[in-house]
Amino acid sequence: MSLTSYLVELPILGKLTWDAMRDPIYDYIDYNKDVEAKIIDTPVFQRLRRIKQLQLSYLVYPGAEHTRFQHSIGVMYLAGVFSSHITTQLVRKLGGYDIDGYKADILVESSRVAGLLHDLGHGPFSHAFEEIILSNKSLRAKGLDNHEKLGLLLIEYTEISKILQEAEEKGLDNIGDVVRKLLAAEEPREPILRLYRKIVKAWVYPADIMDFLMRDSYYTGTREYGSIDYQRLIRGSYPAEVGSVYEHIALDTKCLGALRSYLNNRTQMYENVYFHPVTRAFNRLLSEVLRGVDEYLGLTEAVERLGEGDPSAYIKLSDEYVYAKLLDLKDQKDLPSDLREKIKMFLYRKNPWKRIGADHKIPLIALGGRLDPAILAFRYMKRWVKDLEQHVRSKISAKLGNRINEEDIWVDSNTLHPAPLSSLVEPHVFYVAHMRGGEMVDVKPYSIISFMVNEGIIPRIIVRAYASRTAIRDKELFRELGRIVDEAIDEFFNISTLAGGITL
Repeated sequence: MSLTSYLVELPILGKLTWDAMRDPIYDYIDYNKDVEAKIIDTPVFQRLRRIKQLQLSYLVYPGAEHTRFQHSIGVMYLAGVFSSHITTQLVRKLGGYDIDGYKADILVESSRVAGLLHDLGHGPFSHAFEEIILSNKSLRAKGLDNHEKLGLLLIEYTEISKILQEAEEKGLDNIGDVVRKLLAAEEPREPILRLYRKIVKAWVYPADIMDFLMRDSYYTGTREYGSIDYQRLIRGSYPAEVGSVYEHIALDTKCLGALRSYLNNRTQMYENVYFHPVTRAFNRLLSEVLRGVDEYLGLTEAVERLGEGDPSAYIKLSDEYVYAKLLDLKDQKDLPSDLREKIKMFLYRKNPWKRIGADHKIPLIALGGRLDPAILAFRYMKRWVKDLEQHVRSKISAKLGNRINEEDIWVDSNTLHPAPLSSLVEPHVFYVAHMRGGEMVDVKPYSIISFMVNEGIIPRIIVRAYASRTAIRDKELFRELGRIVDEAIDEFFNISTLAGGITL
């Protein structure tokens, strides 16, 4: 499937100069030299070459050295193919290139550029930076608490803003405004832009997620988990007119098998790659390191300066930058000795944590309720994880006394949800339709929860406990600790049978 097959129907895009680059996922990626190549060649976008896509997964999967740069270009391409397909349907239905006040070309090119720029604001080590640095009180108070907001600031305060302005002068009217609305954390007011935002991100199978599942599985060598029939999902998707507006995407019922496979494989990628136990342990170590070196490296300061209109310090931040600084800091005597030791463990892959007990996968069973229990579990995760950790520690203390300290134990909990939780803010965000003679009939909402229940796809919480390696050198203590932890976790979730789980 190629974008160029649609260009004859999009006159403005057809006048742009197009080229292609090779890619291991799509073979060839189309791009235009008038807007997209200029953005790609900016220093702020080139910075993404120095930020790994999978943070620390390369410590487990040696091939996982790919970057946010590659992923962003892939999302641009896939958003272009997806938006071109949807736009073609709208042009045919509406009988012209004006779609709710927007030119068809603008909607497609804005989707492509939004896909290209959607990860622009990521800091070094991506989500770890967001969880540790951007979540601190001072940055939250200033509204600088996620990479989406920082990405919009980087667009505003770098040459990308000028590139978008020049594109408008060449006939791509309002592209800058549309791109910003598609990238914003909040949904656009315009229904048609909410439709195109779903194509790029924040939906069940947007370009962002489809690309990272295929790309991440390719580079980690876990192709069996990232096998997604993206062409069938896109070809089977249509703009659904609901309440006289086009805001939703409907999937042909013949393509529900491809959706089922996508949801299952997404779960497998999260369980086996993104939440790999060794990776999670190193993420814990990285979090402690970032928190400790924040002031020395000026991480929070760089974000604050970006918020004030100066992006220069933030643009320097990357994985490579932090690694280089850590190599200097590891021997710096004015650093606390425990921080220097953590830096060395991080740099030289010395995992300070060992998993104890089993992986606990607690099913989250929906019994016809309006809300998905996994959403509730996710929403209140910090609260119940704290209670769970306290419960586990109290059981250990009661049975082992002072043989192990509380600070030597931590519990890691994550939600294994087949669908992106951010796409499930409403009970019905998913539409299906029967196709007859190229036209949709019987368009209706279909609860993604009901679909998963019918298909036997059950969300789960995965819980693991870890202990400090220095505290469990005794093998008998390690085995006993594992038994205690397993019993405590089962007791907390009230699991008495294999069918146990959290229900609504």
